[in-house]
Amino acid sequence: MTDNSNSPLASLFKPSTNAWASWSKLVDHHAFSQLHSKFWGEKIEDEAQDWRISHPDVKDDDDDDITSGCYALHLGVELTVAKLWVRKDYIRIYDYCNERYTKSLTAKIQYRRRVLLS
Repeated sequence: MTDNSNSPLASLFKPSTNAWASWSKLVDHHAFSQLHSKFWGEKIEDEAQDWRISHPDVKDDDDDDITSGCYALHLGVELTVAKLWVRKDYIRIYDYCNERYTKSLTAKIQYRRRVLLS
C-alpha cells in the first residue's frame, strides 16, 4: 500500500482503505471533462452579458426571479440537458461562497475550505 498520509484526501478516507486510488482522471472525451475544458477560467459575467445582448427581449422581473446575471448557459456538451438557466439563487450561492473564500484567506486559523449543497 502506498503511503498517502500527506494526501489532501487523507482526512476524507481512513488511511487503510486506499480509496484515493479510485479517484482517477476522466478521459478527455467524457462530458464532464469537456465541461471543465470549456468553462474553467471563463468569467460567468462575460457569458451572461453575451447572452443578454443576444436576447434583448428578456427583461428583469423580480416576480419571476429574473435579475441581472440570470441567463441560459449553453453547455455545448452532450448531456441530458443542453442548457442550464442560471438563476438568481445560483448567483447568491456563488457570491456567498466567493465572499467566504476571500475572508478565509486572511483568517488567523486556516481551515479547509468546503461547501456542501444539497
